[in-house]
Amino acid sequence: MTATAIETRRCAQIEQGSLTSAATAGNLLDRFPAYGAGLDWVRRFVLRPHPDLGRTGAVCPRLGAALRADLVWLVTIRTGRTTPVHAAGVGELLAATFHQQVGDDPARVRAGAVLAFFPDVPAELAGDFIDGGHRLLRRWFVAAGLMLGDFHPDSGVGSVHNPALPVMRSPDPMFAVRALSRHDLLFLDTEQTPRGQRLDYLRLYRRRLAPQLAPAELADLDARIAALLDDASTSPFLSADDIDGAGSLVGGGRVR
Repeated sequence: MTATAIETRRCAQIEQGSLTSAATAGNLLDRFPAYGAGLDWVRRFVLRPHPDLGRTGAVCPRLGAALRADLVWLVTIRTGRTTPVHAAGVGELLAATFHQQVGDDPARVRAGAVLAFFPDVPAELAGDFIDGGHRLLRRWFVAAGLMLGDFHPDSGVGSVHNPALPVMRSPDPMFAVRALSRHDLLFLDTEQTPRGQRLDYLRLYRRRLAPQLAPAELADLDARIAALLDDASTSPFLSADDIDGAGSLVGGGRVR
């Protein structure tokens, strides 16, 4: 592990008294005003349909049920510094916080979510911090059976069904952590993702979720992997590292 990796992990700390369920976050708005803005955005946008979304239903179809079951937690993380590497330094802390809150009950694991806020990050650096950190962390989270959402005020990440609608544009910089689920194939296997990364994501997805997939779903997944392997074997643009999908958290390390 490098000295930089050790330093970034030591910098990342949960602010004392900040971890709370969404149901009781209203009691902490004087200390953590971002919770109020974030939950208001969730109510006004995330939990509602949108005419430009490109499909029916809420922008996030699963968050409403999680909120009703009191399985959404908010936390404030102090990073000290604001580089993408320091954003990546919160990875293990976020994963550990998620598992601590949901426990071992599979239903809670599938439904739960943690929303992490970063008050040390000024608005003008939020994009680099969140998007850069997400690029460094995404594979590590998928390998751990988790998904990491990247949100900030200037996000240009659009809906899968309508890329022109910026669905990740939140009032404050935020990461969201939840369990990897069957429908995440939609986000992991996209034309915008380099083929080597897509192959890696699909292999990790299969490793984690194969027991949950119906035979037809598993056959479709294997066909996608085979097609990407066939492309990789004939493409002059993919290296061995691309095909192997090598990747790790900054400085190495694992989560459960």
